[in-house]
Amino acid sequence: MIDYHSRLVTALKKVLPTHHEMTITKDTKTPCITYLEISNRVEVTTDIIGYSRITYQVKVWGHDIAELQKYALQIDDELRPLGWKRTSCNEMYDRNSTMIQKIMGYENLIKENF
Repeated sequence: MIDYHSRLVTALKKVLPTHHEMTITKDTKTPCITYLEISNRVEVTTDIIGYSRITYQVKVWGHDIAELQKYALQIDDELRPLGWKRTSCNEMYDRNSTMIQKIMGYENLIKENF
């Protein structure tokens, strides 16, 4: 299994304050980014090399959809050079908090030496 958290988080922190999805509370300041590892599985292996497919969910939280769109593009710009591709994108609105979430899925196929 490849641990890719530190490189991903370093890239995301260039855009906005970044938190693991399970650590945010109602007091977390927005706009911000959260991330969550969705999958980290071996895709292909040989005797000496393998590839793991890693998937993350990245959310931008805030109250202004135009602002969140801007941050989403900046996230793409940071993650693309690291080999990440966006595989999904949608939005969710919470009427109770008036919070908007821009929810994006990212995937990477990463070489792993055995």
